[in-house]
Amino acid sequence: CISLADAFSIDMPTTQKYADTYNKQIENVPSVLKSMIGSEKVNIIVTREDGSDFQVGMDIVSGRIERTVEGGISDPTIVITTTQSALGEVVKSTDRIAAFKSQADAGQISFVGNSWLANAKIKALLSSTSFLQFCYDLFFS
Repeated sequence: CISLADAFSIDMPTTQKYADTYNKQIENVPSVLKSMIGSEKVNIIVTREDGSDFQVGMDIVSGRIERTVEGGISDPTIVITTTQSALGEVVKSTDRIAAFKSQADAGQISFVGNSWLANAKIKALLSSTSFLQFCYDLFFS
């Protein structure tokens, strides 16, 4: 299991490592789930413990991360906002899916789509236990 310090030493090399791992693992995901992910431009904004923001953009094409962009992508279709402490709560929990949902319900992790289709995808993916388990296995173990 990755330590909290390693998992969230939030920087571009770590982000690229996770993107590369994600792309290797996405091939094992059922095609219906991969098609739900589809093609999106995603910005992720994480407020670090020191108050600074880390922002990265991901250009996702057919479920694969084609590129990561430090500072974000212009005109993202989805924006994910969270804090390092909220991610830490998920990591240290024995039930990470429940902890994630709790943090999301509390507004500590938010997903905002910039279209009705992006919002529909977010809702569908976040309600898919198999997708959530895939993400937790990839990023938090």
